[in-house]
Amino acid sequence: MSQDLSSEPLSLDEAAKVLGVHYMTAYRYVRQGKLAATRVKGVWQVTQHALGEFQRRADSRKENPRASEDSRRTGDYVGELLRCLLNADGGGAWGVLQRAIDAGNDMEEVYLEILAPAMSEIGSQWQRGEIDIAVEHQATSIATRLIGQLSPRCVRRGRRRGEILIGGPAGERHVLPLAMLADLLRLEGWEVFDLGADTPANSFVHAASKINNLTAVGVSVSTPDSLAGAADVVRALRQAMADEVPVVLGGNAIRDLAHAQELGGDFFAEGARGFIDFLDGLAGGRNGRGSGDKPGPGKN
Repeated sequence: MSQDLSSEPLSLDEAAKVLGVHYMTAYRYVRQGKLAATRVKGVWQVTQHALGEFQRRADSRKENPRASEDSRRTGDYVGELLRCLLNADGGGAWGVLQRAIDAGNDMEEVYLEILAPAMSEIGSQWQRGEIDIAVEHQATSIATRLIGQLSPRCVRRGRRRGEILIGGPAGERHVLPLAMLADLLRLEGWEVFDLGADTPANSFVHAASKINNLTAVGVSVSTPDSLAGAADVVRALRQAMADEVPVVLGGNAIRDLAHAQELGGDFFAEGARGFIDFLDGLAGGRNGRGSGDKPGPGKN
């Protein structure tokens, strides 16, 4: 791996680009203690020294003829899945995910390190004009079916930790991030109420009022077109239940904690794992990723 480093710390997203991996892969390195990082105002930062140490260890593993655990488990599943999705090969796409699962990848890795990066690349190719919108729609349809096949595996037995409401505001068209988030939250033991995309603010309020043990509300904002809708959702929820339940904003259109707070949100979730971290923080009596100054329910 080559190093192209400045003197300033890098965000985790920037570090992932230097390493040539997806953001969630870099985040997994942090979670596993392989890549040293610190959280500053809700954003992960990696020092030049930590990144250099990680690269040196990675280069050393390359010299070892025995394949690393990551290479055995991930292979080129993202590339294979991408080709299947672009060719409208639903059966082949399912075969790729099944092989990844058989190789030992858990559901979080399948969703966040294989399916999500493949769909992100398809969206990027459409934005660059490299594929027609029909191809993107076909790929999304296949991905939706894949999640439907994977969802039954996202079940955790035992007592539920609490109830979570998630959805996309008016103007938000992307349902896949919500569907994957819902499954991953269920794996963590949460009861999830998923409103889907393009949900009016008053519908968020109606749904929240029907949930007895509501722990948090998550609002997914993928495109700038839905930012105004997100602000409306937060405003309506605040009018209905004041500060009783934290409202978490996340998605590609939310830049950071400051941006989330500008829209009225309490917290910023950097991806699905960021939202899970935040909920773990609430359950443990401490703030999760992107936490602000406001306490959550049951906190002093």
